[in-house]
Amino acid sequence: MITRRIACLYLALLWPLAAADQPTPVKSTPKLEVLNKQIAENAENAQAYSNRGYVLALLGRKDEARADLKKALSLNDKAPMHNRAGWAYFNMGDYTEALREFEISSKLSGFQAHYDYYSFVLACWGTGDTQRALENYQLAVDKDPRLGSYKTLLERTLEWTPLEQRAMHETYVVWSKAWKP
Repeated sequence: MITRRIACLYLALLWPLAAADQPTPVKSTPKLEVLNKQIAENAENAQAYSNRGYVLALLGRKDEARADLKKALSLNDKAPMHNRAGWAYFNMGDYTEALREFEISSKLSGFQAHYDYYSFVLACWGTGDTQRALENYQLAVDKDPRLGSYKTLLERTLEWTPLEQRAMHETYVVWSKAWKP
C-alpha cells in the first residue's frame, strides 16, 4: 500500500518534468522582427530567408523554418546557402537532411570552403556515423589546425548552439584519444 502511494507520488512529481522537455516555440524576437521586415521589403532576399529559417529552427518553429530554407535555396542555389540550411536542419534534429545539404554545399564549393569538413562532422555525428565523423574531423583539422586543440576548439565554437558544440566536442574527444596521429 505504501509502495503504491510512493510510486504515485513519484509519478506525480515527474509529470511536470516530462512536460518541460518540450519547450513552447517562441513567437517572436527582435532579430526575427528585423528579418521579417527585410523579407517584407524584398521578397527575393535569399539571405534574409536563410537567416530567418535558421532563427526559426532555433526557436522550435520547424515547419516555418523548413519553408524559409526551401525558399532561400530556390532563390540562391549556391554553396553557402546550402551549408546554412544544413546547420538549420542539424539544429532541428533532422540530421539526414543536414547531411544532404552539407554534401550539396561541399560539392558546389569543390570542398574548398573552410566549413565543409566540420559541417560534415556535425551531420555524421547526428546520424551516428562515427567513422565518417572522425575522417571528416581529421580533414577539418588539416584545413583549420585550431580544431586540433581543445582550447582553440572551445574558443572556435564558443558561440555555437549547445547541440553544435556537443557534436564537435564529443567528436574531438574520440578523435584526440583514438584517431589523432
